[in-house]
Amino acid sequence: MAALLLLSHAKRKAKDAGVPIPTVWQSLADLGVHFRRSQVAMVVAAPGVGKSAFTLNLAIRSGAKGIYMSADSDEVTQAFRAAAILTGDPVAEIENAYKAGKGEKYDRALREFTNVWFDFDASPSLQHIEEEVLAYAYMYGEWPEILVLDNLVNVFDESGGEGFAGQENTMSFLVDMARKTEAQVTVLHHVVGDAESGDQPLKLKDTRGKITKLQTLVIGLAYTDDYLTTGRPLGAYVLKNRSGRADASGGLSVTLQADLDRMLITDLDEKPMPASTYGVSDDVWDDFQRDFVETMQ
Repeated sequence: MAALLLLSHAKRKAKDAGVPIPTVWQSLADLGVHFRRSQVAMVVAAPGVGKSAFTLNLAIRSGAKGIYMSADSDEVTQAFRAAAILTGDPVAEIENAYKAGKGEKYDRALREFTNVWFDFDASPSLQHIEEEVLAYAYMYGEWPEILVLDNLVNVFDESGGEGFAGQENTMSFLVDMARKTEAQVTVLHHVVGDAESGDQPLKLKDTRGKITKLQTLVIGLAYTDDYLTTGRPLGAYVLKNRSGRADASGGLSVTLQADLDRMLITDLDEKPMPASTYGVSDDVWDDFQRDFVETMQ
């Protein structure tokens, strides 16, 4: 049975509710866009635009501790992507290094990155997601700060819901979990119609199944018409934001730099940050530099 609480008591009880996880994109924060604990955010985009890269940047570069449910991408793919974000090296270079048996640098980087645990079930059920969150809490003695679900259509709803109904059930489940654990929950989802081209401004109604009622934040991603040396920039459209400004018609956005060769999505004016900022200690790179010099002598 749910307990009745005065708001003053409720605020003390849920001390982390609504607290933003550390900012990754200052341009979004300047618009009042924050990924907040106890709330569910959704990132929507066409296939191949970069919603998985965007969310992996959020999980790694925020420094938040938690779980990434990678139903849409396999273990090796995510390892290469994460290594690219952590080191700033191109994914292709990382893959070639492993093929040549020279992946020690990236193994070290991945070993040092311990903030986020990954689950690779291709069709996780709601019970499976709940069990993973409980296992995390049992192991660490606290709930995860962040939970990523990549992506919504991969989830199996064991209650029998299919299509839109099943996805609505999943969203209700995630909202309840976010409230109970005070985790920041981010869900990835697809778009429909002309928006599937990935190169036009997004609207809230472009979200597949119109599943936009329960989450507090919806960010849409699409390529812009501009080009940079690092690649084609991404427009990040603030389609829903209960804590600040938003425009369901796609009229509020920021432009982000998308270097998908390195899986880095950053503010336009952001300079590359040292890998140690993302949780990899300086001595890792000192060791690598020493080993590299020795091999060249």
